[in-house]
Amino acid sequence: MVLYFLRMKLGWKKKLFVVTGILLSTVLIIYVVLILTMDKPPIAEFDSCQMILGKAKRVNADVYSPEYYKIAEKKYQAALIEWKIQNEKVFFARDFSKAKELILTAILKAQEANSSSGANKNTLKMKYLNEVELLKRKLDNYHDVFIHLPLKVSVRKNYEFGKLSLEQGLNAFGKGDIMLATKRLNEGKMRIGVADKDVNALLKEYFIDFSKWQNQFAATIRQSAQNNSYAFIIDKIKHKGYLYFNGKLSKEYDVEFGRNWIGDKHYSGDKATPEGMYRIIKKKGDSGYHKALLINYPNEADYATFNNRKRQGLISKNSHIGGLIEIHGNGGKGDDWTAGCVALTDRDIDELYSRVSVGTPITIVGSMMSLSELLN
Repeated sequence: MVLYFLRMKLGWKKKLFVVTGILLSTVLIIYVVLILTMDKPPIAEFDSCQMILGKAKRVNADVYSPEYYKIAEKKYQAALIEWKIQNEKVFFARDFSKAKELILTAILKAQEANSSSGANKNTLKMKYLNEVELLKRKLDNYHDVFIHLPLKVSVRKNYEFGKLSLEQGLNAFGKGDIMLATKRLNEGKMRIGVADKDVNALLKEYFIDFSKWQNQFAATIRQSAQNNSYAFIIDKIKHKGYLYFNGKLSKEYDVEFGRNWIGDKHYSGDKATPEGMYRIIKKKGDSGYHKALLINYPNEADYATFNNRKRQGLISKNSHIGGLIEIHGNGGKGDDWTAGCVALTDRDIDELYSRVSVGTPITIVGSMMSLSELLN
């Protein structure tokens, strides 16, 4: 009986050991299967994406192809977050399919950013250079023409700021920094745009008389051609005097005016230079301003305009029309300084004096070019 019991006990232990062994083997097999079949993170893809993003960054794709570069970075960060979420799960419950999808999209966008960056950079360069040319023309207009206008200090400061911004931008462009160059260009454009607005308003009002000026200088050139003689036309905007002979341009001179030169002369002492068709009535070989050519201001048209302005109350009833307007020397100061006369350098007045005579037509106009021609 005892012997039977012992045999039974040993048998159950053996069976238990066998069952336990089987169970452990099964668990181990299942574990190995899970390990072998579990979803793995896309490590190689993440490494590849980092490499491509780094390359794109080096060629400034974030600047020249920002739409692709930003998407690539966004997808990359989203893939990292998804990877972290899956890593926090039990290993056999992890699913990296979403992370793979995100990182593959990031790689694709990074590649597009990298490839399009060069083309976009060249496009930006061309756009920048085209806009630089336009801005240079505006600054050339200012320095060639508008610098003579009686402008407010703030307007001049805006033009000078625009010039400095353009220089800084070109310096950045030369160093390959297109974005800084574009930033400086846009700053300059904005300030010059503000200045142009003020200048355009001033000139638009002044150029109301352009058709009259056009008729006057055209008639003067015709007269020179018909009489086979000299004629002198003064362009206020350009600050130039043009000597014609037989209807053809012979010589041009730099000229200076009264401080309030923009607009016609209204009365004595207004520091304005008159506009109209005149002639030389006297040559002064020894005047207080080297040599001088006295013109017939005021003429009949000037008297009529002066009296009409008085009647309308535009000028004081006690005002006088003035006179003694000359084309004389002592010029070359680079400023408008006369009491209303036209000044040339002594050398230029010597040359002009030798060519013209009493009776030579002298026509003074606001501009020989239309406003649109000047602005463009």
